[in-house]
Amino acid sequence: MIGKLLYHNFILVYRLGNWIRRRFTPTGILILFALIASATFGLDTRQTLAYQIFALCASLLLAAFVSIIFLRGRLELKRSLPDFGTAGQEFEYTLSVRNNGKAAQQDIVLFDELDTAYPDYQEFKNTRDSNDRHRNIFDRWIGYPRLVGIINRKRGARILPVEINTLAAGETLEKKIGMQPLRRGYLYFNQTKIAKSDPLGLFRSISNQTHRDRLLILPKRYKLPLLSLPGRRKYQHGGMNLASSVGDSQEFFSLRDYRPGDPLRAIHWRSYAKKGEPVVKEQQDEYFARYGLILDTFLETRPEFMLEDALSVAASLAVSIRDQESLLDLMFIGAQAWRFTSGRGLAGTENMLEILACVASCTTSPFSALEHLVLRHAGESSGFICIFLDWDGQRRQLVRRLRALHMPVMVIVINQTGKIETGDDDPMQGQPQSFWALEAGNIQQSLDRLPRQP
Repeated sequence: MIGKLLYHNFILVYRLGNWIRRRFTPTGILILFALIASATFGLDTRQTLAYQIFALCASLLLAAFVSIIFLRGRLELKRSLPDFGTAGQEFEYTLSVRNNGKAAQQDIVLFDELDTAYPDYQEFKNTRDSNDRHRNIFDRWIGYPRLVGIINRKRGARILPVEINTLAAGETLEKKIGMQPLRRGYLYFNQTKIAKSDPLGLFRSISNQTHRDRLLILPKRYKLPLLSLPGRRKYQHGGMNLASSVGDSQEFFSLRDYRPGDPLRAIHWRSYAKKGEPVVKEQQDEYFARYGLILDTFLETRPEFMLEDALSVAASLAVSIRDQESLLDLMFIGAQAWRFTSGRGLAGTENMLEILACVASCTTSPFSALEHLVLRHAGESSGFICIFLDWDGQRRQLVRRLRALHMPVMVIVINQTGKIETGDDDPMQGQPQSFWALEAGNIQQSLDRLPRQP
């Protein structure tokens, strides 16, 4: 009961704080606090003169409230966004402002806003924040900083306000707006608030212009140690049609007569036109390296930031593996089993990052679904990189089965300690270069402590 009461009061305080910061200038906030303080200490007019300060502050604010009624202006806004952003990396975009009115506009502040969703009580109660470790006991117990953090992450980014001192009639300005993404995924722009100060500079008149946009934020990426991926090239069924020029040859092997069952795309049409009978191209067998990137999305009762760290590590690997003679298969379980392939001619690194930006945790399928997906495609792969959220029996069993197929495996485990005890029966025993244990919330520090490969 007390928790719910605190939660609803926190939401009220958060909304009120936002309203005050938007409506009042810094000077106006000072006058507002002076008004509240003088009202508190000036109740007895015979014992103190604080009521005179109250009357002065109230008069100033009342004059400011009345004067904003007469503020008019016609501004036209246009937002120009980049193609992508990256979580945790600040960038700028452009907001074009045009004054279509007949008078100059002064002391304008622009607040570009994203859609804001407030968490319900259960989400507020159950969410575990990685920043709690840096907070004092009181803040962790009360939970208001955690609520603010949840709201900010659901919103997705911090956007700095922009001030315009003077905008002449008919003038157009392009202002750079700083933005710091707090999470991956899509950010949805809602509206821009145009705030104009009263002549006293205490209170702002606010008008809204709704123009929706969206921007995809890619996962955060880390600096990885030098990777030496094991594995050899394998024959890929489908040759050039599948590999799209990745392999040992970019020319067809020979021409031969058509046989029943040959695909139409293999017909060599110029030879068909000359001979009058169908002729097909015979492709040379293709051999190239193909690595599987296994992503564990089974969060279960673990904190959400562990999955975010796993996705960032996966994105870092996808960027690091840029060998044009290899393909990378991303395998994970979402609403269904997914396998996305990137490499020359199929999809670029940007496409892989876009997919990782939209991955959600799996709550409807067991871990065995991922095991079935991986083993189904193991015969085509040169090796696997596994990113796990735990190192329990199920995950060890998957690695053990891959190694039984003589498949090179690299394992990255993300947990809250960054330490894992391995026994004699551990499938990765004696392979420190291929087994990384990373601490959730301190991924880059954990990567920096790893031994360098020779």
